Amino acid sequence: MKRIQIILITFLMLIPLKENLAQLDYGFDFSKSGTAGLQFLKIGVGAKETAMGEAVTSLVNDANSVFWNSSGIAYLEKNQLAFSYNNWLANSKHSSAVFAFPFASFVFAVSAASLQIKEFEETTALMPDGTGRMVSAGDYVFGLAAARRFTDRLSIGIQVKYVYEKLDDYNISNILFDVGAIYATGFRDLTLGFSLLHFGPDMRLVNQDFRTPLLFRLSASDKLKFNDDLVLTGAAELVHPTDNNEKVNIGLELELLKYIAFRGGHRINSDEGKWSIGVGLTPPLFGGVSTRLDYAFVFSEKVFKDVHRFSIMIGF
Repeated sequence: MKRIQIILITFLMLIPLKENLAQLDYGFDFSKSGTAGLQFLKIGVGAKETAMGEAVTSLVNDANSVFWNSSGIAYLEKNQLAFSYNNWLANSKHSSAVFAFPFASFVFAVSAASLQIKEFEETTALMPDGTGRMVSAGDYVFGLAAARRFTDRLSIGIQVKYVYEKLDDYNISNILFDVGAIYATGFRDLTLGFSLLHFGPDMRLVNQDFRTPLLFRLSASDKLKFNDDLVLTGAAELVHPTDNNEKVNIGLELELLKYIAFRGGHRINSDEGKWSIGVGLTPPLFGGVSTRLDYAFVFSEKVFKDVHRFSIMIGF
């Protein structure tokens, strides 16, 4: 009963935070799509995470945690490199790299991610078929994160990020912040997680102000252990963006023999990429070096092509 009370108290503490975030929505009752800039920050990083429907805020425990919940890197006990690649929408390419390392009682991580957009021809109202002039665009983010396990149940992390966005001759940059926590309740393997992402000042481009895509994530996950070689993990997550409608993500992972994992996820109320599946391989240690290979396939329901994502983790 005491453990159940702890869980309920934790959720009740988080509810007021969510309500305060709702006040940042400027009181709009309609969809707020398009009211914030830097939308590339919402692109999910990591094949494991996207295969599970992005319901991972309470589950992350590797270098890619910095893109979801920076407190997750606190569980790393050795150095780790992470690389991800994603053939994103409309012939664009999304990639990322992270290096995380323990130091003293903390774990630090440096990260970079980019969205590369293929050059396209400029069009105008008078020349809708193209002017012959090519336009380039791209988005970049660089981060520094720090996290610590304050108890065997609680970890907290923060991150500062520099973001840069370019469109032809125009560009904007900003400094943003993330904060997150993961709490193991002690009841079964039930774990809670929350993160506040992309917090920072408004931006200005061509005499127009844009908000940052502030995002609040609240998640719970649990495990069902049939035996040491067969473990089922389930997770559910509430996503509250200040520039769109709320979403609910659900994810599952079935781990076999500790070497292979099958994953699936569903993003409720999402405009695109609602369903996803994936697989992960964790080969045996070789020379003290650990690796994990992940793949995710995200189904497209509308005009875009299906999305393939690849990730690799190297621990040493």
